[in-house]
Amino acid sequence: MKQRKLSKQALAMGIACTLAFSLTPDYSGLAQAAAAGGKTSPATGETVDADAGSAQDYALEAVTVEAKRPDWEAKLSPGTVTIIRPDDYKGEQKTLPELLKDVPGVHVRYVSGKGQYTTVTVRGSTAAQVGVFVDGVLSNLGGDAAMDISTIPIHNVERIEVYRGYIPARFGGTYMGGVINIVTKKPDKANISAQVGKSSWGGNTVGLEITQPLGKGSLMIGINRDQSDGDFRYKNPGVKAGYDQIVQQYEQLTVTMLQNYNASLDTLQDSQYGLGLNIGWEPFTSLEEVQQATTAGSPFYNALMNAGIAAGYDTETLNYLLSANDWFGYDPDFKQKWWDEQKAAHPELADDIRYRRNNDYKNTDAIIKWQDDHWLVKGSWKKIDRGMPRKMFLTGDISNPTYSLIDLPDQIEHKRQELTTKDVLVGRRDTDGNLEWGWQVNYLDQDKRYRNPDYLKFNSMPAVFSEWSAYDSQRLGGAIDGTYKTSDKHLLEFLANWSKEKMDVDGSRMDKYDFEPSLTNRERFRTYYEQTLFNLQLQDTITLNQAADLWLTPSIRYNYSNVMGRALGKSDLNKWVDQEDSQVNDKVTWQVALKKQVDDHLTLRSTYGTYYRLLNLYEIAGDGGGILPRPNAYNDPKYAGQSIFPVPEEGTQWDLSASWDGKLLGADSSKVQLTYFGRDSKNILQLYRFGYNYWSYTNAHKGRVNGAELQGNFSWSKWDMNLAGTYMRTKQWTKNDSPTGTGDVYYRMPHLYAPDWEGSVRLTYRPDNRLAIFSEVKYIDEMYCWQQDPEKVQSSLTTVGLGAKYKMDKDCQIIAGVNDLFDKGPEMTFTSTGYAFDAQNKLLEYPLQGRTYYVTLQYKY
Repeated sequence: MKQRKLSKQALAMGIACTLAFSLTPDYSGLAQAAAAGGKTSPATGETVDADAGSAQDYALEAVTVEAKRPDWEAKLSPGTVTIIRPDDYKGEQKTLPELLKDVPGVHVRYVSGKGQYTTVTVRGSTAAQVGVFVDGVLSNLGGDAAMDISTIPIHNVERIEVYRGYIPARFGGTYMGGVINIVTKKPDKANISAQVGKSSWGGNTVGLEITQPLGKGSLMIGINRDQSDGDFRYKNPGVKAGYDQIVQQYEQLTVTMLQNYNASLDTLQDSQYGLGLNIGWEPFTSLEEVQQATTAGSPFYNALMNAGIAAGYDTETLNYLLSANDWFGYDPDFKQKWWDEQKAAHPELADDIRYRRNNDYKNTDAIIKWQDDHWLVKGSWKKIDRGMPRKMFLTGDISNPTYSLIDLPDQIEHKRQELTTKDVLVGRRDTDGNLEWGWQVNYLDQDKRYRNPDYLKFNSMPAVFSEWSAYDSQRLGGAIDGTYKTSDKHLLEFLANWSKEKMDVDGSRMDKYDFEPSLTNRERFRTYYEQTLFNLQLQDTITLNQAADLWLTPSIRYNYSNVMGRALGKSDLNKWVDQEDSQVNDKVTWQVALKKQVDDHLTLRSTYGTYYRLLNLYEIAGDGGGILPRPNAYNDPKYAGQSIFPVPEEGTQWDLSASWDGKLLGADSSKVQLTYFGRDSKNILQLYRFGYNYWSYTNAHKGRVNGAELQGNFSWSKWDMNLAGTYMRTKQWTKNDSPTGTGDVYYRMPHLYAPDWEGSVRLTYRPDNRLAIFSEVKYIDEMYCWQQDPEKVQSSLTTVGLGAKYKMDKDCQIIAGVNDLFDKGPEMTFTSTGYAFDAQNKLLEYPLQGRTYYVTLQYKY
């Protein structure tokens, strides 16, 4: 089978609603375990019971090998997992962040705009509290603050599993937010698939996938390229608003200056000051009159000068009085002239229209995977070359072009980042009686390069790492896991894994003496890091009754971390960090779940547990640049000589859920799940600024979150509907934890990027077996985006997408659509309780790309 996807130029406005063909949701993949009844669930974005799965199609997915498993092992963990199959959206050119938006409890944040650095949070967590796995192997690197999900390709992906609450034992570590596991496709038969696509703003995508039997197994090779110019259009009302505000201020200043000048002339005629100059003048009514009357050589000017000289005043004093502190030099039309000049040079300013600059990216990835009934060997490579757009400064003050005209061609920095990642995975699975087990080893190498050739154009004093930097990471890991049926009522799952990561850091001005006399930056900053992780986890699923419809699943976990950071040099002047510091953290945590199959349609479930999130290199040892470890020399003697690293975050979490699988709202089939959840956390990390304008992480927060999730999938004869919704209420406090402070005194503070409401609805209409028309509506509530006083709130966002898929014959189909039909993304703003300049520019720091058209032609043969 060979598949091609060809594309034409980006569609005009009306093409988004043309006829097309949509893939019909697949209902054949997920049968529940025998004890739970033989029900089915939709494949597109379905929320399935975590016990769901047949022995062959969806058994216990430890790592990636999907060899056939014994019937008694057709169970997963007792939590809830949402399954997304990228092939169900084929031709819509969706990325991983866009697919995750349809999962309840999940929030996607475009930190630097679409296509750039993007993170994901779950149930109000931070991005660092979410584990992202690819084929069961952790993708989060210790040197990163959080996983950038924009860098994960999904072209050769079979499914995306999103776990919340109870995390299965086969994922090493305790992730308080959740776990996202991306499972690549299993090669099964000979097939060739090629695709080409195009979208707005210079978007292009190409891909080739080949599968072929080889030996006792099969081979898959995939090569893909995505790129975009990213120079989308947006409107910045802050420019004109700032201009209007400045004009008003100068108009008021003009009135004040005129009043002051008339008052100064009054003093010239006031005899009590000994001047007594009778110059016979009337009060001026405008600065223009003042300028005309006081121009050198004018009658008024000559009369005033002659009278002053006759009265014995020197020329210098008289000139000072005439100039009225140089107010006559003020040109009330200066701002208008400047504004006119800018509009002439940049016509887009006339309508407040700008184009996002330096926002491009080029993503290339390749994968090769061989697999049989026991062995799996996989290698992958990806390279990302992207511009790094500059923030929209929040002042909007048009009197300073450097800040106000950002994203005009002559006012941008051409900062770039290049990221290259290579990884290898080898694994084997076997079944021996009641034992199903496997092992794997994996290696990952990542190189990050940053460069900013324009730095000196905007900054007179280069800082360390400001012009270029290099971060090189290597991680070696291994794991053994399995499932053992001890009896008809006990199913044990176990995991033991280990990894060691090393990171070398270098950058511009590392050898300079910029911090203190006689102290080099190589003594100041860390240039080498190590982190060793070890996880040991055991889980038991216990059948509690003869009817086999009530299960208890306890789990216990031991998690260990050892982090070390080192500088190249050592100096007695360096009172911030020692030449080498290290920290060990470990703890035992537990979780338990109870599940009841009430009847063929209703399932009830509850979970409760503790967590202990081990920190990464970035959070403990810093990034070698602006993020440093906590200072180890305080005024308080009890801290003297100690390395004060932050400690892991910990707390408890729970959820209650009910799942209905049957017929609702007249649907032929439906599955609805409602979950109520909560989490209490302490020792939450927060960045704080310390001396010398550097930042450090500290355990300064505690928090609480409660909320509800709803996921529903309905199918009628010609209609499908998928919906997801989340309501969340969060509370967070921070403490005064300075060494000489008042101790653990907590203050209420906003929880950032945690909207109260978030949801999506997708509706598909299929009038016949050739045509399908679909629409999507996504909503994100307003949320806090700044924690310090004054608080800032990001506006809500509602986007609408339309598309159609039409199958012209059995081998050819066309897909066309538009995302964010009403172009709402670039209009997102923030409001503030403070700073006056916030009224001038309310745009986000990184405006979001809005209306985007795409078109795809697919051909199979």
